[in-house]
Amino acid sequence: MNIRQAKTSDAAALAPLFNQYREFYRQASDLQGAEAFLKARLENHESVILIAEENGEFIGFTQLYPTFSSVSMKRIYILNDLFVVPHARTKGAGGRLLSAAKDYAEENGAKCLTLQTEHHNRKARSLYEQNGYEEDTAFVHYRLNVPAK
Repeated sequence: MNIRQAKTSDAAALAPLFNQYREFYRQASDLQGAEAFLKARLENHESVILIAEENGEFIGFTQLYPTFSSVSMKRIYILNDLFVVPHARTKGAGGRLLSAAKDYAEENGAKCLTLQTEHHNRKARSLYEQNGYEEDTAFVHYRLNVPAK
């Protein structure tokens, strides 16, 4: 298994995995939209995508979005997406992707990686905790939905 950073030219091959990831979160399938979204993020350097590849097949990915902490004046990465195809979930790809994300964050001077997952996603929560992530109880997180125009 090889973990590497995605290039813009990977968007088409990565789109089916990204589409499956979105479907897991109850979004309608949109393969064309998935490819366009990934391509735009990569072209505009708005995210970093790490791919798990085995025998020429993409079996998983994680997507990091850069942001900053004003208080610490340091970079933070939001680990927004992590997905491994069902047939590869016992191969350690999730852990390898998390390790690669940590390495990337360290190499780029980040203060931390943050993420969120659904409360009931026990498998993901267990994986994150096994890889050193701790539930943040210091802050209350809020969200404001903005109506589309």
